[in-house]
Amino acid sequence: MNGTPELSLFWSSFLTWLLSILPRLAIAALIFAAGWWGSKIVTRLLHRAITRAKVDAGVTTFLSSLLSILIKVIVAIMAIAQLGVDVTSLIAALGTAGLAVGLAMKDSMSNVASGAQIVLTKPFRVGDYLSIPSENAEGVVERIEMMFSTLRTFDNKEIVIPNMTLMKCTLINYTAMKTRRLDLTYSVSYRADLKQVKEVLTRLCEEEERIRKDPAPLIAVGEHGDNAVSMVVKVWCALDDYWPVYYAMQERVKLTFDEAGIEIPFPQLDVHFPDGGTEKKS
Repeated sequence: MNGTPELSLFWSSFLTWLLSILPRLAIAALIFAAGWWGSKIVTRLLHRAITRAKVDAGVTTFLSSLLSILIKVIVAIMAIAQLGVDVTSLIAALGTAGLAVGLAMKDSMSNVASGAQIVLTKPFRVGDYLSIPSENAEGVVERIEMMFSTLRTFDNKEIVIPNMTLMKCTLINYTAMKTRRLDLTYSVSYRADLKQVKEVLTRLCEEEERIRKDPAPLIAVGEHGDNAVSMVVKVWCALDDYWPVYYAMQERVKLTFDEAGIEIPFPQLDVHFPDGGTEKKS
């Protein structure tokens, strides 16, 4: 019972303090909620403005994520200042803490710096098809954000790669150029007339409208294999026509070889019996 007056005094003081700070707490909560909601609106407006300006999509996603974080930090500081906290001391403390956190999270800071470097130097853009041999990954670039970039594979999986990794490793950008060379190889029998084979392949290249005439297609004997002669066909086409031309040529060459009687051989093995038995092929 001796503690009852002290407890009553404590609760009375607490309620008085709470009532005095309640208006500022409500305003702080309102500032925080409005700022959080406003950050999404501003980010969305920035995204639309940059998109209309036809800026690279990678720049758009990077700046949008950066702006969203900055606005939320500013809103949080404003809300805390409304509660009567010394913001100057808070910013100084945050700066010191930020330095310590930055040293502890140097990899994360490196990812942010690498993201900015990707946006500025543009080794690749959103929509490019990348292959990253060291990471055993490839796909279409979907997003370039502050710390990570996202690839989408052909079977619709997402690959998230740190920006620092992308700046350190070797990249193969298959869509950086407007045209690509398509390398095709066809095997024909040693009994085939090579002049006829070259004439057929030349005609098929001329009939395929998507194959560029300049540079001219290269058709030549590539290799004398164990079971066949390899004919190489190197042609140029627009980037978007690469796979359509590939599949079209594979089908047309097989059908035309069949019509012309040009044999596409399969592996054969001659077996000889040491006792003078009959020779067999398999």
